[in-house]
Amino acid sequence: MRFEVVGIDYDNRINNFMVSARADYEWYLNKTQGSEENLAIQRDVIKGTKPYKNLRADLKMGCILPAIVLAVRNIDASVTENYDPLEGFIVASRDHLDALQSAIGDATPKDIDIVDGLQRTNALRQTFDELEEGDKPTFLARSLRLEIWVNIQFFPLAYRMLLLNAGQRPMSMKHQIDILSGGLAEDLQDLEGIEIIRLKDHKRRIKPGQFHLSSLAQAFQAWMQRSPNVDRTNLVVETMAVDEALDSLGIDLSDNDGNQRDGFRQFVDWMLQLDRALGDSQNRFFGNDTVVLGFAAAIGFAHKNETLQDRLPTAMAAMIASAQSDTENPLGVLTFDQIRRSVDTKRSNVGEATRGLVFRAVREYIMQGGTSPMIECWTQSASMM
Repeated sequence: MRFEVVGIDYDNRINNFMVSARADYEWYLNKTQGSEENLAIQRDVIKGTKPYKNLRADLKMGCILPAIVLAVRNIDASVTENYDPLEGFIVASRDHLDALQSAIGDATPKDIDIVDGLQRTNALRQTFDELEEGDKPTFLARSLRLEIWVNIQFFPLAYRMLLLNAGQRPMSMKHQIDILSGGLAEDLQDLEGIEIIRLKDHKRRIKPGQFHLSSLAQAFQAWMQRSPNVDRTNLVVETMAVDEALDSLGIDLSDNDGNQRDGFRQFVDWMLQLDRALGDSQNRFFGNDTVVLGFAAAIGFAHKNETLQDRLPTAMAAMIASAQSDTENPLGVLTFDQIRRSVDTKRSNVGEATRGLVFRAVREYIMQGGTSPMIECWTQSASMM
């Protein structure tokens, strides 16, 4: 197996180093083994379509693929500190490139995500499986170009991916956020009381604090878009959502104070505290994705609203305290359940109606600075259904 780091560059917009590298197919397929499963909640791998059938045929003939983009976490990239980020064309020493080469080479597949190139990776694996045994060694020895973001945080990577794909629109915003979910899990895993369940774990939520990674990825999208409806089918609406998300991510990245990262982490921390306050008896409340999306959108709305952002911490502190002290109907969950059961399924989509109900109720609670009980907010929100 061969892997070679050939250079480094620095992105001053997202403040991160990117490594340019070459590898043979054998190294790449070994290092990304399981990445398809790690990213199983993203768009389905395309199989059997004519373009990818042609690509597999070209791969057998020795074509060169466009560079694949990876994100590698938890490696020692300290040698990059020797270089000035303002230097436009970084000329790294061979010793430093070798150090990065060794660090990346030691990374395990669980620390490597395919940011751009899942379909090409699948084509490589399918092509390899189709080859005769005698042809496989030659195939595995061919070269592949890689762009590797080292130790990049979730939010800068989200911005970079959304920006690069905004003009091409090869996949929805939801798919792009799903792809980055591994980094999101890494960023949230140290929050007190959280247990993140990945699709490959084959587990279901049985107690407070457990959240499926797919739910958290959708919650991030809802939080960022300030809308509980994350499945966009209208192209114009989807375009507007991406533009708004880019603007939001871009502004917070410019602040250089971690506002974006800390804002979403703060939402998840609040949700964990509320989840624990509800306890096992109301475990189903935050186990419902529609509830999570509604909460995320409402808090994201307040986080980015100049009028409400100062009321948000006070309101959430009041909500948590109320939920912890109310043993009969914390968060007004019983009232919420009654309203949800009253939705006319012949006239309304229950999921969409529930997301809207939660979004409006939580937003109203924040607008009131936590002075109105959640029962009243549920009732007021229901009157708008």
